[in-house]
Amino acid sequence: MKSKIFSIIILTFLVNSLSIAQIKLSSIAFYTDYSYPLKKRLMVTKIDAVGGGAQISFSFFKNLELSITGGYSLFSLQQDSAIKQWNWRFYTERYAGIIKDNLRADSTLAAYLNPVQKMDLMPVEVSLKGNFQPLKNFYVKPQIGAGIYFYTRRLYLEERWRKIFYEANYTFEYSYRNFASNKYGNPAGVFGLVEFDYQPSEIFTIGTALGYNYFIKTQGKMGFDQFPINDYFNFKIFLTFLY
Repeated sequence: MKSKIFSIIILTFLVNSLSIAQIKLSSIAFYTDYSYPLKKRLMVTKIDAVGGGAQISFSFFKNLELSITGGYSLFSLQQDSAIKQWNWRFYTERYAGIIKDNLRADSTLAAYLNPVQKMDLMPVEVSLKGNFQPLKNFYVKPQIGAGIYFYTRRLYLEERWRKIFYEANYTFEYSYRNFASNKYGNPAGVFGLVEFDYQPSEIFTIGTALGYNYFIKTQGKMGFDQFPINDYFNFKIFLTFLY
């Protein structure tokens, strides 16, 4: 419910902005990025992400643009006691006992169990962006904004089993993935970044940006309780087409 209200506020802001100002499409940008969280949560020990997306910008006032950004990032993470933290009841209450019983009953059987976690993050952001030209063909674009970040956390147990047949001098090996139920959420966040662009022609620019994203703490709401980070630094590479 909170996320829907937040979305309505953003859309209302956009509609009102369009009605009070003369705006026109100024650019469409595509980017690739790398994100590195500073403050981790939920006993996460390591996490980072690669991704990409697109940004549409409209000239708003002099040296000011309104931008809408959508993207995708794939986070890889490691977590202490991952299965316990996940509260995977099927595994902890049933399956873990079956594995122990099988290994105890058969000395020729061995298992390697490795939990693997990923997180898909899809940001939808609205921002105001300055557009300044300190040097010929060089632009500096500070940007502040807010958004909703839709995530899906995925956990699977990578199981590799081996059974030794001593009489036949043969080892049988097989592996599979045992998937837990996904976790979902859509926390809200704010961000700021500075973009540096070089314009080699009239139709496009290339650039980089350094940014910082902070997620608003909403315990018990919007899936924040299962969101593994508080913030992240972000590095982007842009290719922008001008209109």
